[in-house]
Amino acid sequence: MFYMANKLGAWQIDGDEKKGRVSFKLFFPKGFHPEIESIRVAGSFQDLAQSIENLDFTKRFPLDRDESSQEGTFWSCTTEKMVPAGFYQYKYMVQFTDGSTRIVSDPCTRYGGSENQNAAFVVGGSRPGDNIVQPLKSGRKHLRDLIIYEMNIDDFTNEYRGLRAPLDAVTDKLEYLVKMGFNAILFMPWTAWKYRDFDWGYEPFQYFAVEYRYANDLEHPAEKISWLKKLVGACHERDIHVIMDGVFNHASMDFPYKWLYRDTAKCPYTGDFGGTFQGLQDLNFNNSCTQEFIRDVCLYWIDNFKIDGIRFDNTVNFYIPGNTEGLVQLLQDIQDYLDKIGEVNFSLTLEHLSTDATNVTNQSKATSYWDNALHELCFDYLWQGQIDARLLNALNNRRYLKSEDKVPTSYLGNHDHAFVAWQAGAREDAGAARWYKTQPYVIALYTGTSTPMVQNGQEFGEDHWLPENDEGTGRRVTPRPIRWKYSKDTIGSNLCKLYRRMAEIRKDYPALRRGSFDPDYWEEWQTQFNPAGYGLDTKRQLAIYRRSGRDENGKVQYFVIVLNFSDSTQQVTASFPENGLWTDLLSEYKGSWQPQIENNSLTFDVGPNWGHVFYKPSERA
Repeated sequence: MFYMANKLGAWQIDGDEKKGRVSFKLFFPKGFHPEIESIRVAGSFQDLAQSIENLDFTKRFPLDRDESSQEGTFWSCTTEKMVPAGFYQYKYMVQFTDGSTRIVSDPCTRYGGSENQNAAFVVGGSRPGDNIVQPLKSGRKHLRDLIIYEMNIDDFTNEYRGLRAPLDAVTDKLEYLVKMGFNAILFMPWTAWKYRDFDWGYEPFQYFAVEYRYANDLEHPAEKISWLKKLVGACHERDIHVIMDGVFNHASMDFPYKWLYRDTAKCPYTGDFGGTFQGLQDLNFNNSCTQEFIRDVCLYWIDNFKIDGIRFDNTVNFYIPGNTEGLVQLLQDIQDYLDKIGEVNFSLTLEHLSTDATNVTNQSKATSYWDNALHELCFDYLWQGQIDARLLNALNNRRYLKSEDKVPTSYLGNHDHAFVAWQAGAREDAGAARWYKTQPYVIALYTGTSTPMVQNGQEFGEDHWLPENDEGTGRRVTPRPIRWKYSKDTIGSNLCKLYRRMAEIRKDYPALRRGSFDPDYWEEWQTQFNPAGYGLDTKRQLAIYRRSGRDENGKVQYFVIVLNFSDSTQQVTASFPENGLWTDLLSEYKGSWQPQIENNSLTFDVGPNWGHVFYKPSERA
C-alpha cells in the first residue's frame, strides 16, 4: 500500500499517549508537474493554539522537497517540538511557480476536521494495540448466506445517541439486529465528505478519513478512528459482517489533490474516464496513479479495519467495455491482495444499474451486483395493485450468473428510494397503514435465489418518502431519522415478527440459499400456472414456485412457496413433488400447520396479502 506505507498525510511518529512529534507528507506522481514553489503547513498545533481561525503560514513548518524517488516527488516536514495529546486540525498553503497561492486540505489525511474542509491528526488517545479488530467469531460466510441490513449511520442513531459519536451509538442496536436475523450491515459511506452537514457520503472528499460527524464524541475528542474499529469489533463478536460502501467513480469537486496542482486540469487523479456524474469530479483511471490510489484506499480499510466486503457505487461510470482500467483492474487488484493474505468470502458487490450488470459481474472478480428488478416491480405492483409475468424471473435472478460463487443482491427498497411501507399506501395517501400489502413481497425476497437486503427501518414499517429527483433543490439528501417507537406499535411489531421468522427460515434451511428454482424461466406472455402447477396466475395475483437443494449433510430439501398478492382470500390447488407430511414453516409462529399431501397436491385457502412456505425433507437419497 504505497500511500499508507509511506505515511502520507499526518502521523504521530514518536512519543507516547501523552505527547509526540508529528510528520506531514504529500506525494506527487512522476510525469505530472504541479508547478509548486513551496508548501507550508499550519494548524491548531502551532504554538499549541486551540483555534485555527487565523492560520499563520508565515511562521514555520515549511515542507522539504525530495525528488530522489522513482515514483515521484515527496514533500515533508516534522514538528520540532513534542505536541501534547489531543485532536488537531491543519491545512497546507501552496505557493506556485507563478507566485499565486492556494490553501488546500490533505488528500491523504486519516482524520477529517470539524470545519472548513480541514484535515486533522490525533496525538495520544487510545493506542493501536487497544483497538485490534478480531475476525468474525464463527468465520466469514459466503455472501449467499448473509441477510444484509443497509444502514445510514446518522439516521439510524439520530433518535437516541445524544452527544455520543454515531459510530459508538450503533453498537446499542447490534443485539436487536441479531435478533432480527441480520448477519451483515452495509454501512453507507463513512469516508469524510467536504462539509459537516448531514450527507449520504456519496461525494467523497478525504478517502482515508472517517467522517468527523460520525466519529466525534465531545467527551472523548482524541478518539476518532477507534470508534469505527470498536464498532467493527463489536459486529464481529456477534458474527455480523461489515460491508463498506465505496465511492470510487467520482469525488467531491473540492477533492484536495486536484487543488494541489496550479492548473487543476493537469491533476492526474481527476479527469474524464468512462461516464460522468453531473456536479461531481470524475476520477481519471487512465492514469496509473489513480488506479493505485483507489486500490490503496480499499486495502487500507481491509487491512486496518478488517471489513468483510465492499459495495462499489456507480460502477456504470468507471467501467468501459473492453478496457481493464478502472473497475475491472480495481477488482482484480483487490482479489489478488485478498488471495495473497489468505482472506476468503470477501464480497465485492457492484451497484451497476444497467442491463449489462450480469455480464460485468460474470467477466470480473465481482461476487455480486445490486439487482433493482424486484424493487421496481414491487413499487409498480403496489401502486397498480396488480402483479405481472415479470415477477418470477426477478426472484430467480441467480440463473444469469455463471459461477456458483456469485450471487445477486435483491431488495424491496434502499437509500435511493422512498420506503416500501410508504409505497404500500401511496395511492390512497395512507402510507404504512397499508403495511400488510408488503407481506408477500417480504416472503418473496427471502425465498428467492439472491441475497436479501433490507433498508434500515423497513423491518418495522418506517415510511419516509423521498423524491426520485429533487431537481437540484437539495431535498433528496436530508435527514430521515429512524423512529424506533414504530418498532413496537401494531404495524411494527407485526412486520418485525414476519422479517424475523423469514430470517430464521432462510438461516435454518440451506436449500433456500443455494438451491434450484422452479420454474427456471417464465415467459412474459405466460399469465397462468404451467401444466406442473407452478408459476403465476396474474389475474388472481397468485405465485407458486418450488425451491430444492441439499443441506449440509447432503440430504435433499423441498420447498413449495405459495403467495397471494391480492386483497382477497384465494383458493389454490398447489402441486408438491412428494407425498407425505409437509410443514408450513411460516405458519409456525401463528400455530403449526402440517398438511398430509396425497396425490401430490393440496387445495387450500391463502389469506389476502399472505403466503405459505411448505417444507419437507426428501425421502430420496
